[in-house]
Amino acid sequence: MRTTAKRIFLSFAVAHILVYYAWLYLFQENDRLLTVGGDLISFSAAWVVTLVLYLVQNRHQGMEKRFWQLIMLGTFSYSIAEGIWTYTEIVKAVIPSFPGWPDFFYMLQVVFYLAAFFYKTWRVSDLMQCCKISFDAAIIMTVAISFSWHFIIRDIVGDESSSALFLFVSIGYPVGDLVLLFIAMRSFFGSEHLFSRNVLYITMLSLLVQVFADSAYLYLEGSNLYLSGSLFDPLWTMALYLMGFAGLASLDFVRIRENLEDRTARRFFLTRLWLPYASVILLFSVMLSQKQGMDSLSIGASIAILLVVSRQVLTLLENQNLLDKYHQLTERLEQRITERTDELSRKNHQLTTVVKKMRHMAYHDVLSDLPNRRFFLERLTEEMGEARRRQGLVAILFVDLDRFKNINDTLGHEFGDEVLRHVSKQMVQSLRKEDTISRQGGDEFAVLLGGLSSEEEILSLIARLQGVVAEPFTLREHEIHLSMSIGVALYPQDGESTEALMKHADMAMYKAKESGGNSHAFFSHDLNESYSRRMKLENGLRKAITNGEFVLHYQPQVDILTGEIVGLEALIRWETAEGMVSPAEFIPLAEETRLIIPIGEFVLRSACMEGKRWHTNGHDHLKIAVNLSPLQFMHTELLQTIAIILDETGFDPASLEIEITEGVAVLDAEASIEKMEALRALGIHIALDDFGTGYSSLHHLKHFPINHLKIAQPFVRDLTMSLKDRSIVQTIIHLGHGLGLSVIAEGVETLEQREILRALGCDEIQGYFYSRPLPVAQFDRMLEESSRLGS
Repeated sequence: MRTTAKRIFLSFAVAHILVYYAWLYLFQENDRLLTVGGDLISFSAAWVVTLVLYLVQNRHQGMEKRFWQLIMLGTFSYSIAEGIWTYTEIVKAVIPSFPGWPDFFYMLQVVFYLAAFFYKTWRVSDLMQCCKISFDAAIIMTVAISFSWHFIIRDIVGDESSSALFLFVSIGYPVGDLVLLFIAMRSFFGSEHLFSRNVLYITMLSLLVQVFADSAYLYLEGSNLYLSGSLFDPLWTMALYLMGFAGLASLDFVRIRENLEDRTARRFFLTRLWLPYASVILLFSVMLSQKQGMDSLSIGASIAILLVVSRQVLTLLENQNLLDKYHQLTERLEQRITERTDELSRKNHQLTTVVKKMRHMAYHDVLSDLPNRRFFLERLTEEMGEARRRQGLVAILFVDLDRFKNINDTLGHEFGDEVLRHVSKQMVQSLRKEDTISRQGGDEFAVLLGGLSSEEEILSLIARLQGVVAEPFTLREHEIHLSMSIGVALYPQDGESTEALMKHADMAMYKAKESGGNSHAFFSHDLNESYSRRMKLENGLRKAITNGEFVLHYQPQVDILTGEIVGLEALIRWETAEGMVSPAEFIPLAEETRLIIPIGEFVLRSACMEGKRWHTNGHDHLKIAVNLSPLQFMHTELLQTIAIILDETGFDPASLEIEITEGVAVLDAEASIEKMEALRALGIHIALDDFGTGYSSLHHLKHFPINHLKIAQPFVRDLTMSLKDRSIVQTIIHLGHGLGLSVIAEGVETLEQREILRALGCDEIQGYFYSRPLPVAQFDRMLEESSRLGS
C-alpha cells in the first residue's frame, strides 16, 4: 500500500511540474493567462503537499510525529502565502507589494523548517559527535555565506534608498536560506542518527532546490533580470513535492546503520569527510577568478580555514580521548584477566573434583554405587586381554535374585531399593579385591572373576556369594529371606567376545532358575537349544490362554483311615500341538513374565466351576485345593478376583482351599497374615504347602491363620529308608496336630509309605498310590465307580 501511494504521488508530482512548464511555454505571450495558470498550479501544489504531510504525521509517533508536524506547518504557511499571492494577482489584478503578507508566510515556512530540523538535530546524545557535525556544517556554511554576501546581500545592503523593512525582508530570505542550509548540512552529516538514507537524500534535495530557487530569484531580482513566469518559478513547486515525497518515504523508515551495507556506509562516510574541504577549495577557486571586491570572500576564506583548523584540533582531542579510554580499557582488561586467572586457579581443585565425580557417575550405578554395565564391559575387555597373554581363565557370573519381584509387589519399590543396596554391600564383602561386581539393572548383577587357575575357585566363590545372601536379615522390622540363581560363562571356551560371554552367562542363569532357583549352572553349548526352546515357550505361553491350550487335571486327596476321597488338588497342564509341556518347565517362565496372573485366574475359575458341578451332582463333601504362586498371592487384586469368581460360579467358599508355600508366607509375614485372615474371612481354607523346605519359623507358624500342613514329597519319598525322614515327618504331624491343624502327605506312592503315615497319625494322603492327576472325564468316572480307594 505504501509503495503504491508513493508511486501515485510521484507520478502526480511529475505530471504537475510538466504541466507547469508546458503552461509557461504555451502562454508566454499572454501575461494574464500565464499569471493565472502559474499561480493556480503553484497554489494547488502547496495544498496537495500539505494534505499529504498531514496524513504522514498521523501515521508517525513520538519524535518522528513532531518533526513532520513542523514540516507540515511549514508547507501550510507556504500554502497561505501562495493563497494571498494568487488572490492578489488574480482577483485584485495587482502585483503584490514587497514586502507584504505573502513574504511573512514565506519566511514563516523557513522558520517552521528550521524548528523541525533544530528539534531533530539536537537529539544527538554524543556531544563530541555533535560538535564534529556542527564544525563540518559550519565550514560549508561559511563558504555559502561568503558567496551569498558577495553576489547577493552586498548589493541589497549597499542600496541606501531602501527602507529598514525592505532591507530586513530582503536580507531575511538569503539569511534564512543559509541558516536552513546549515541545519540541512548538519542533518546530512549526522544522518546515521537522524534519518533513513532515502528520507535524507530526498529532504536534502528539497531544501537545496528551494535554496537555489530563492538565491537565483534574489540574484536575478538584484540584477533586474527576473521576469515573472521564468523557468525558475516551478522550482519552488518541485521543492514542495520533494518534501511531500520524503514524508511518504519516512513511513518505511529503517535507520541508515541498519540499512546500508558496509561498502555503502564507507562511501557515505568518505563523502561526509571530503565535502567540507571541497567547499573551501571551491571558495579559493572563485577568489582566484575574481578581479575585485575580494574583501567578503577573503574574510569567509579566513573563517573557513579557522574552522578547518579547529575541526582538526577537535579531532586530535577526540583521538587522544579515545586513546586514553583504550588504555583504561586495556588496564581494566588486564586486571580482569588477572582476577579471572586467580579465580580459575582457585576453582581448579573444585573442577577436578567435579570431573572425578562425573566420571564416577558415568561408570557407576546410582542406586547401589556399584560399577555399571559400561564399566563392567571395559574391565571384562581388559581382563580378557590379560588372560589371553598369560593363557589364564576368566569367569563371568550372572546373578539374579530369586522372587525379588515379590518384594517390590508386596513392600514397594522403595523398600526393594533398600534390599538391593543391602545385598550389594554383602556381595562386595564376600568377593576378592581383584574381583569386579556390577549391577546390570533391576535385581541382576554380574561378577567378573579374573586370575583363576581352576573351576574349583569359581565354585568356592559361588558358595560364598550364595551363603552371604541366604542369611536372613531384618529391614524396617521385616525379616527378609533371599536366594540367588547364578549362571557361569568361562573365557575362552564359552566365548571370545564380551557380547558372547554376557549372553551365555545369562542363558546359564536361566538354566539355574529352571532348576528351582538358589542354584548355579555353567554354560554348555546345548543351552543354546534350551534357550531357543525357552523363547519359543514364552511366545507360545502368551497365546495359550486365548487358544484354550490350558486344561486342569485333578489328583484326589484321601482320608487315610477310611480311604474316602475327601478332596482334590487342581493341577494345570499345557497341551500343545507338539505334545504336553511339563508344569516344571512353563510355571517358572509364567512367573517370570507375570503371565501367572491370568493363568492363575483361569485355574481358579475352572476349578470352582467344576467343583460347583460335582457338588450339584451329590459330591458336596469334596474340597478343591488350588495352588497360588508367590506373585499371585502378593497381587493387590487377589481378594477381589477370588470374591468375583466365587460369586460368578456359586461355589461354596468353605470348600475352596488355597495352597501357598512357606517362602511366600514369610516374605512379608505381617502382610501375609493380613491377607490370610482376609481369605479366612471369606470362608476359604488355607494350606501351607511343602512344609519343611522353606524358611518358616515356629514363631511365624503359630501366627499363621491356616487350616492344613502339607508334608513335602522329599520327606515322604525316603520315609521307608531313612529314620531321619521318618522322625521329621512324625515331628511335623505332631506339630500340626498340636496347633489344631490337619496334616496331608504328598507324593505317597507305595503301600508301605501309606502304612507308616497311618501309624504316625497323618490325616490325609495324596499321590500315585491312589491316582495320578486325571482329566475331568476320568475323575468323573472314578467318583461314579467308587468313593473309597485303597480299602
